[in-house]
Amino acid sequence: MTDFFDINGFAGSPALAEKLGWAKIIAPYKVSSKDLQAEARRVRANAEVIIVSGGSDVNRAASDCWELDLIGSPELHEEKDFMHQMNSGIDFVIAKACAEKGIAIEFNFADVLNSSGRKRSQLLARMMQNIMISKDCGCGMVLTSGSKDEFGLRSPRDLIAFGMVIGMSLEEATAAVSRTPSSIIRRSHDRKDPNIIMKGLEVKKWGSEKKGKKAYGWY
Repeated sequence: MTDFFDINGFAGSPALAEKLGWAKIIAPYKVSSKDLQAEARRVRANAEVIIVSGGSDVNRAASDCWELDLIGSPELHEEKDFMHQMNSGIDFVIAKACAEKGIAIEFNFADVLNSSGRKRSQLLARMMQNIMISKDCGCGMVLTSGSKDEFGLRSPRDLIAFGMVIGMSLEEATAAVSRTPSSIIRRSHDRKDPNIIMKGLEVKKWGSEKKGKKAYGWY
């Protein structure tokens, strides 16, 4: 049975989340500092998911930070579109750097729900462009509800349908609420496990001397 995870939603109603079909809903830590890496390192030990949102400059800096998990709502900015294409908040350079570091791109349902008219059309077009970029670069994609309260919660089926509307295949949309967020959560737990020294290096049994693990980067 597939487990579904909303890693940017309202986590205050576990019973309702379970009823809707979620294994877990997480309220991520949102990095707001100008020094993304310093803040992410400061909270990494206690945060299950770390997300940053901003314009292309913020997203470019985020793509160089190993400690982040998600670039959130990259389409949601006030910068103007380019002459021959949309300014969707990420480009191929950013997406390739994210793919290397395991940073996923978030597609937030609430952003669309809370917009209308020309703004909504622009937002959907930017999301479609970011999906194409993410696919080309092998960058992880995550669908989230973006809910702030229990009334904003949506089921996994709803988000999968949303993902397919903006250009994902059924398999990609399903992975965006299951396999990809699950890997982000698992990696977060691995960072805290004293027996996992770094990616691909796990201690099964310690000898007489127990060494410390790699604190930052991943691994």
